[in-house]
Amino acid sequence: MAWNIHFLTTGGMDGMIVNNDIRIRSHVVKTYRGHRQEVCGLKWSTSGKQLASGGMIILFTYGICPRHLQIHQHNGYTG
Repeated sequence: MAWNIHFLTTGGMDGMIVNNDIRIRSHVVKTYRGHRQEVCGLKWSTSGKQLASGGMIILFTYGICPRHLQIHQHNGYTG
Protein backbone atom coordinates (compact mmCIF):
# COMPACT_ATOMS: atom_id res chain seq x y z
CA MET A 1 0.00 0.00 0.00
CA ALA A 2 1.04 3.59 -0.58
CA TRP A 3 -0.58 6.90 0.37
CA ASN A 4 -0.83 9.98 -1.87
CA ILE A 5 -2.70 12.68 0.06
CA HIS A 6 -6.27 11.27 0.12
CA PHE A 7 -5.57 8.35 -2.24
CA LEU A 8 -4.67 4.92 -0.90
CA THR A 9 -3.09 2.79 -3.60
CA THR A 10 -3.07 -0.96 -3.10
CA GLY A 11 -1.46 -3.80 -5.00
CA GLY A 12 -2.64 -7.37 -4.94
CA MET A 13 -1.48 -10.91 -5.47
CA ASP A 14 -3.57 -10.90 -8.66
CA GLY A 15 -1.35 -8.18 -10.20
CA MET A 16 -3.98 -5.45 -9.87
CA ILE A 17 -3.23 -1.95 -8.64
CA VAL A 18 -6.19 -0.01 -7.26
CA ASN A 19 -6.45 3.69 -6.43
CA ASN A 20 -8.95 4.39 -3.66
CA ASP A 21 -10.18 7.91 -2.86
CA ILE A 22 -10.93 7.70 0.85
CA ARG A 23 -13.16 10.80 0.72
CA ILE A 24 -15.97 9.13 -1.23
CA ARG A 25 -18.25 6.15 -0.63
CA SER A 26 -17.51 4.49 -4.00
CA HIS A 27 -13.83 4.77 -3.24
CA VAL A 28 -12.29 2.84 -6.18
CA VAL A 29 -11.42 5.52 -8.74
CA LYS A 30 -9.02 3.62 -11.01
CA THR A 31 -7.62 0.12 -11.48
CA TYR A 32 -4.54 -0.93 -13.44
CA ARG A 33 -3.39 -4.30 -14.65
CA GLY A 34 0.21 -4.51 -15.77
CA HIS A 35 1.78 -7.14 -13.56
CA ARG A 36 1.45 -10.79 -14.48
CA GLN A 37 2.32 -11.79 -10.94
CA GLU A 38 1.77 -10.22 -7.56
CA VAL A 39 2.56 -6.57 -6.82
CA CYS A 40 5.35 -6.58 -4.25
CA GLY A 41 5.78 -2.86 -3.63
CA LEU A 42 4.30 0.57 -4.31
CA LYS A 43 5.79 4.02 -3.76
CA TRP A 44 4.49 7.48 -4.72
CA SER A 45 7.05 10.15 -5.56
CA THR A 46 7.33 13.11 -3.20
CA SER A 47 5.59 15.27 -5.83
CA GLY A 48 2.64 12.84 -5.88
CA LYS A 49 2.77 12.71 -9.68
CA GLN A 50 4.48 9.35 -10.17
CA LEU A 51 3.89 5.90 -8.75
CA ALA A 52 6.39 3.07 -8.94
CA SER A 53 5.25 -0.52 -8.55
CA GLY A 54 7.50 -3.51 -8.26
CA GLY A 55 6.80 -7.14 -8.90
CA MET A 56 8.68 -10.37 -9.21
CA ILE A 57 9.81 -9.62 -12.78
CA ILE A 58 9.22 -6.00 -13.79
CA LEU A 59 9.01 -2.45 -12.50
CA PHE A 60 6.36 -0.01 -13.68
CA THR A 61 6.26 3.73 -13.19
CA TYR A 62 3.06 5.69 -13.52
CA GLY A 63 2.87 9.42 -14.21
CA ILE A 64 0.40 12.34 -14.16
CA CYS A 65 -2.11 11.94 -11.26
CA PRO A 66 -3.89 9.18 -9.32
CA ARG A 67 -6.97 9.23 -11.60
CA HIS A 68 -5.15 9.31 -14.97
CA LEU A 69 -1.88 7.41 -15.00
CA GLN A 70 0.41 6.75 -17.92
CA ILE A 71 2.24 3.44 -17.62
CA HIS A 72 5.92 2.89 -18.47
CA GLN A 73 7.38 -0.60 -18.22
CA HIS A 74 11.03 -1.18 -17.28
CA ASN A 75 12.14 -4.70 -18.22
CA GLY A 76 15.03 -6.36 -16.51
CA TYR A 77 14.03 -5.18 -13.05
CA THR A 78 15.26 -7.68 -10.48
CA GLY A 79 14.49 -5.82 -7.22
